[in-house]
Amino acid sequence: MLWSALLLVSAAQAAHILQGRPVQGLPHRSLYVRQIPESFGYSGNLYQPPQYQVPQYFDSQPFASYPYAVQPITAVVLLKGDSEVEGTLLMVQPHPPNGPVFVNGNITGLSPGKHGFHIHTYGDLRNGCTSAGPHFNPYQTNHGGPVDPYRHVGDLGNIVAGEDGVVQIQLSDHAFSLTGPLSVVGRSVVVHEMEDDLGRGGDQESLKTGNSGKRLACGIIGLAENSSPPPPPPPPAPEASE
Repeated sequence: MLWSALLLVSAAQAAHILQGRPVQGLPHRSLYVRQIPESFGYSGNLYQPPQYQVPQYFDSQPFASYPYAVQPITAVVLLKGDSEVEGTLLMVQPHPPNGPVFVNGNITGLSPGKHGFHIHTYGDLRNGCTSAGPHFNPYQTNHGGPVDPYRHVGDLGNIVAGEDGVVQIQLSDHAFSLTGPLSVVGRSVVVHEMEDDLGRGGDQESLKTGNSGKRLACGIIGLAENSSPPPPPPPPAPEASE
């Protein structure tokens, strides 16, 4: 019977398997190499070239050298809605475009318990929180929790309000950034009426929204005063003419 056998090897081992041909650009990475033929009890000497794919989650930006001094980026969110729920959030990314974003703030006016807390795609609040669109999900994955390997970039899980209806928020997240292609600046944060089931509710709505219910409050993520994204790298130097 044919079976799928994947051998987990190091980059150095993979280079040896490929008859000494070096594997470019993958130092200290684990590679999956497929043995051919895939027959039980038979060991062949042909191998499919290894392939490595950067995960679609958490690696918000590739780590690379940057020609400028890195300055932290700060963003603010003012949460308001049709209900009494309101709050202020501060987002700080110390080492943009890489590394986590730290979110701090407080929200008042909530019912005690858990409430879904997400970044949504649009910063359009002309029709209230409804026009903020779905969760920010550039990779088109199913909804999940903030520590799940597959999740929406905007999935921040739940916040928990005390008996006084107040939430003190202190969290960090690696999935989104405040600059670059995964920047959430100009998008919105939404607080929901119900607990987010983190995609484990067993129905289609759970895989989209976590069954978090009504949108109670929302706010646009905007750059704070004296905060700006790092400048772009300089253009390549022109080639010398012969």
